Amino acid sequence: MDFDFDRYVEDFNTNDESVVSKHYTEDLTVEGPDRTLRGRAEWLGMLKFVHSGVRERLQPIMVVRQGDRLMAEVNVVFTPSVDRSDFPFGPLKAGQSLTMKFFASYRLRGQQIAHLTLGFWMPGMRSL
Repeated sequence: MDFDFDRYVEDFNTNDESVVSKHYTEDLTVEGPDRTLRGRAEWLGMLKFVHSGVRERLQPIMVVRQGDRLMAEVNVVFTPSVDRSDFPFGPLKAGQSLTMKFFASYRLRGQQIAHLTLGFWMPGMRSL
């Protein structure tokens, strides 16, 4: 069986930590603009921090795949149920959603994600 991106998005949008063991390899690497996380445990720790009082929802816009590589343009909506002054992308007020644009590059191994590279920008950023 092959990696099912639609199922992955459905599972991710539950914000349940079981998505990590289901969809990511044990030796996962996640690269972002400010850090690299290694292994499921570090990725799960980051997700738990981000999701503390905040619902995260992926809204894919475009997905392309070639072999074991997949790239996606995704709107990510963060909706806090509590105020989060420590939120990684800036302070959030309960009930006020933040939508950000992400580009994600996935390297797949079978039915799981082995490497994830994330790029994003904040809403309202001025262009060059």
